[in-house]
Amino acid sequence: MMELILAPNHMLEHPVTMFDFERMHPAPFAEDMRDLMYKHGGLGISANQVGVPFQIFVMKPVLNKKFNAVGEVTVVINPVIKGISEEKELGPEGCLSHPGLILNVKRPISCIVEFDTLTSDYKHVIHVDTKFDDIDARIFLHEYDHLHGIQFIDRVSKLKLQLAEKKRVKRTKNGRT
Repeated sequence: MMELILAPNHMLEHPVTMFDFERMHPAPFAEDMRDLMYKHGGLGISANQVGVPFQIFVMKPVLNKKFNAVGEVTVVINPVIKGISEEKELGPEGCLSHPGLILNVKRPISCIVEFDTLTSDYKHVIHVDTKFDDIDARIFLHEYDHLHGIQFIDRVSKLKLQLAEKKRVKRTKNGRT
């Protein structure tokens, strides 16, 4: 069973390689990642957050149910961003690898993407093109960043990070997470 990697860790700081379908099938990774995401109450988790050095992540879209081939979870393999909106929005984000840390991160409000995913029986890989908006775009872009060695802490100023860290410590002392 996979284990969640907590920051700081070198796996979170470096890009991962393309998923190689010739060497392995993505279903076992996707199933384990899905289970771990649910166990920790997340909306997404990337391969390098569980020590797997390949471009695969799972996410639970809130708005776009079009490509939820595997239950309520979308498996994203070797994603490519085809376009992003010029309009950006500041919004709260957390990360399973940074428990209890909440940051306001500016991200595009939509993205047009393509990726491989699994059919509902986990047996076949299909290619999809889709658009994610609002929270779904935020989730997708957060997980996409992970695959490229970018953490959400890298998208805010040092001062904002320090303030958020202080709030996390205060919440922890008060028994909240």
